[in-house]
Amino acid sequence: MSALGDAFESHLRQILDDFLTAIRGIPADDLNTWKPSMAVAGDQEITTFAAMGVHVAGAGEYMTLTAVGGAPDTRDREAEFVATATYDEIAARFDTWLRQLHDLLARTTEEQLAAPCVTRRFAERGWTNAQALLHALDHSALHLGHAQIQRQLWEYERQPSPSHDGPVKMPKGTNRITDKAAGRTNA
Repeated sequence: MSALGDAFESHLRQILDDFLTAIRGIPADDLNTWKPSMAVAGDQEITTFAAMGVHVAGAGEYMTLTAVGGAPDTRDREAEFVATATYDEIAARFDTWLRQLHDLLARTTEEQLAAPCVTRRFAERGWTNAQALLHALDHSALHLGHAQIQRQLWEYERQPSPSHDGPVKMPKGTNRITDKAAGRTNA
């Protein structure tokens, strides 16, 4: 494997490990159903932790194994955003993707990386295979950040309130993040 392939694989593995760390310990029901209160109360399109993990895997597999490696395109992008999965299923999917990616990177030459990407989506952008690989890395890192922030919101909303044992309940129309940052409290 080239030095670039080795670095790419190592960096992607770290991103996926960090993603799993961000969702580790979240109860199965919350993994598949919980969204920040701002998403439930409004019209924001925020996915569950599980759907986000399935999307990271599906998009990454498409960008690497299909777009670069030529694997058949079996992806259902829309289904990823409503998917359910356990932590173990997401971890297993990441592991499978990384194993298949390792094999792909081990046999990919510099000439193949410089070649135009053949999938319609990336060919229309004029991307090379190397650019498709880098997009998989930046896309996975973007969703890692989403998962980390969503985990912080989950922990905040699930913390016990001093007045009762359940989650903190805020009045409708209150923004927990900006109110907390501004030093405002709703007692």
